[in-house]
Amino acid sequence: MHIAGIVESSNTQDILDIIKYFLNLENRKVSISEYGYRFRSKETWSSYCSAISQTGTEILIIKIKTADIEEALTFLPIDTIIVNDHNEWNLVSDIIRNGSKSYKNLTVILNSDVIKISDFTDEQLCRILCYGFSKDSNITTSSTGEPSISSQFLCYIRNRLVTADGKRLEPQEYVINLEDAGRDPYNILAAASFAVLHDVNLNRADENLGMPGSADKDGRYC
Repeated sequence: MHIAGIVESSNTQDILDIIKYFLNLENRKVSISEYGYRFRSKETWSSYCSAISQTGTEILIIKIKTADIEEALTFLPIDTIIVNDHNEWNLVSDIIRNGSKSYKNLTVILNSDVIKISDFTDEQLCRILCYGFSKDSNITTSSTGEPSISSQFLCYIRNRLVTADGKRLEPQEYVINLEDAGRDPYNILAAASFAVLHDVNLNRADENLGMPGSADKDGRYC
């Protein structure tokens, strides 16, 4: 089971809704939880992971408050973390540089328009996947520079990527139908980055009826 974290912000729920929609395209089951007391005990953590694995969960995403970032990264085997704020990135990068454990298998997904990583020279310490509109972004909008056309969001993988399962993904463009043309493009790019990292073919979103506004409590969309 893949363990992911997302540092909580005002955009968290929208990003999670879009991630669940993308993963549903491939029938990938995802569970979402909040970092709390249950994860501070190794025994409770193991029991929890075992229980949700038995339900078919492939990916667990944990919402992490800023105050809990260090503890969560230190004690949990997090494979991927989504960071959207510069101050949060400062905390995460400091932990990666100075922590007592290795983070070489950790992928940090971040907004390169908000977070400038030019001073992070220790790229061998973790893997960074950037999204945004800048030249530093691995995941961006259309190669033409237009994020959307007629309620279709254009997502472009600028560089070759290696997915969480070790597959190579060549540069390509996806067209994603949107029912809500007013969605924040950064939230879509954050979710798309997570999805392609987990081998989701975003072209299937073009075959669907369109991205809905939100999911129900069971992750189903109307």
